[in-house]
Amino acid sequence: MELRVFEENIIREFEGYLKGANKVAVFTHMNPDGDAIGSALAFDLAMKNIDIESKVFIANEVPDALKWMQGAESIHVNAKLTDVKEYLEDADIIVCLDFNEPGRVDQLGTILKETKLPIIVIDHHPQVASYKGLLIADTSYSSTAELLYWLLKESNLVVRSMAFAESVYTGIVTDTGSFAYNSSSPKTFKAVADLLEIGFDKDRVTDLVFQQFDANRIRLLGHLLVNRLEVIEGYGAAYTYLTKEDLNRFNYKAGDTEGFVNYPLSIKGVTFTAFFIENDDHVKISFRSKGSFPANEFSSKYYHGGGHLNAAGGRSYEPLYETMEGFEKLVKQFTNEL
Repeated sequence: MELRVFEENIIREFEGYLKGANKVAVFTHMNPDGDAIGSALAFDLAMKNIDIESKVFIANEVPDALKWMQGAESIHVNAKLTDVKEYLEDADIIVCLDFNEPGRVDQLGTILKETKLPIIVIDHHPQVASYKGLLIADTSYSSTAELLYWLLKESNLVVRSMAFAESVYTGIVTDTGSFAYNSSSPKTFKAVADLLEIGFDKDRVTDLVFQQFDANRIRLLGHLLVNRLEVIEGYGAAYTYLTKEDLNRFNYKAGDTEGFVNYPLSIKGVTFTAFFIENDDHVKISFRSKGSFPANEFSSKYYHGGGHLNAAGGRSYEPLYETMEGFEKLVKQFTNEL
């Protein structure tokens, strides 16, 4: 029996928005990861395949590790409000992929707050904001790319091309850490099997995404693990951090720290970890956990963030070292849960 994951009314509503559309704008979050870029490119391909004009906008750059993806060169990077507004003058829909909070798209968030166009949100993160349009959000999916795949499949919009398969797979494989987490559902692997049947080189994608970094990125990782790793002994937690000076020293580029947060979880007895990156006006924080410890609730309660049970993000507006000191104190309050 063919697997179906959406209720018929969701599919009908989604198809209804597309039926009368001639032009769509696709937004994904700033500092995009593989899931953001993969989802955006896959959706873009699906729209163009049914003769709907489509363009992807992001507030900053495509990471170097993802520039190989077919269609990445056509993404409108560092999108200015004037350019986006001009494109939207005769557009029919805005589609938001892999985020639902306006602040995640920096300057483009103003458009989401002010537009009269319907907005379709397709996301695997908990809902934060609501819009006029259609929300398709489900945290049970490994990635937005997987959620999008099933939505397109059940709407008969899957594009049977290598570029489409690579885009969806890149989103899934990056957001699961090569299937190390958020990937225990059979439907995730059924989606991957379908993509392999469409036809693409899985090993090539792995090489391009995970094994083509420059030497400075490897040196930065080494510096992090040797000099910026702290284990909170007896509490099942650890954290890493990078200062602004560290980033400058190793010629940091967007995407260079992707996956760094996971390394402390390989330490015996560690079930919760945080990764702090110092910026000019805030400290960016990533959280990862094992088992039942709710990284998303911890982030939401203390660090203006959210996410999934085992993977979340947040921010602190205190200085870096005060932020880390506060984190250690909080961890020690959760002794029975870690």
